[in-house]
Amino acid sequence: MDIKKIDQELREKTGTAAIESYTKYRHRQEPAPAAPGASVLFLGTGGNPEAVFSQVPRTAGFILVVDGLRLYVDPGPGAVVRAREAGLDLGSLDGIFISHGHLDHYAGAEAVIEAMCWGMFVRRGVVLAPRQVLERDRLLSIYHQGKDRLSGYKGGPTVRILEAHQPMPIGKVALTPIPAYHGEENYGFILQTESLTLGYTSDTNYIQGYTTPEGSKDLSYRGPIMDLIDIVDYRTDIKEAFSQVDVLIANVTSHNVYAHRHITTLGLAHLLRGSKVKLCIMTHFNHCCLSPDDLRPPMATYVEQTSGVRTLYAVDGGNYNIAEILRR
Repeated sequence: MDIKKIDQELREKTGTAAIESYTKYRHRQEPAPAAPGASVLFLGTGGNPEAVFSQVPRTAGFILVVDGLRLYVDPGPGAVVRAREAGLDLGSLDGIFISHGHLDHYAGAEAVIEAMCWGMFVRRGVVLAPRQVLERDRLLSIYHQGKDRLSGYKGGPTVRILEAHQPMPIGKVALTPIPAYHGEENYGFILQTESLTLGYTSDTNYIQGYTTPEGSKDLSYRGPIMDLIDIVDYRTDIKEAFSQVDVLIANVTSHNVYAHRHITTLGLAHLLRGSKVKLCIMTHFNHCCLSPDDLRPPMATYVEQTSGVRTLYAVDGGNYNIAEILRR
């Protein structure tokens, strides 16, 4: 074995490979603009701890492509892995939206930021997140916020702090944060384009009180809602905000449990009733929605038949062309 020859070959091949990697991932050209229209790719449709550690369903969040904007929403655990499996170039992203500081909504964000910013070599893209995530709890490092000038990496994103009801222009669209009721600082959003209004609820409770055969109840009881007749008290601001959109992406978690923290499909049907929503896509399913039985089809049927609004349930890896669905 000629160790000098091995050393020389390693030096040459490593140098060549490093140049190729640098060119591919860092010294590259801006991607072509996304095609017109609107689509959503669900790299993951799961939420809550059981989904995080079982990955049933996955917790990688979703990517919106709207009027040329490529926006990654709530990149949770597994984000870059699922993006690679889907053949996506995360270096083409324009932005990342983080609704709140729970693991299933932000844990994959730092890796996605490195991809969006081309190995932290280029300043590009925007990160939209609550102040709590960025400053108080610093769930994204200073480096990944593009503020570490001593790291040797000159790249990073522009960081913008979400403020309730304050529109934020991004490319050709405007994003308005909508406060949610779940944990501490938390926002859904409404995206306004020239031809479409799209809403995302984030995680939020909705039902506050309901009637039963025995009388009225409030949500101080945190177990399954088994005796609901009608919802009589609810988050009116959530209903008012999201009743006006064309398309709603709703984080449901379950049908009738965890209602003190999540909309549930009981609450979603009420929210949609009498709204202008043309299409609702449910996501953020707890593990209990898939095991031991797949409850998602009857959950979607319940919401659609109760509210009168066309309702789909998202699946891991599902890519939904909004315009095509609305034309059907």
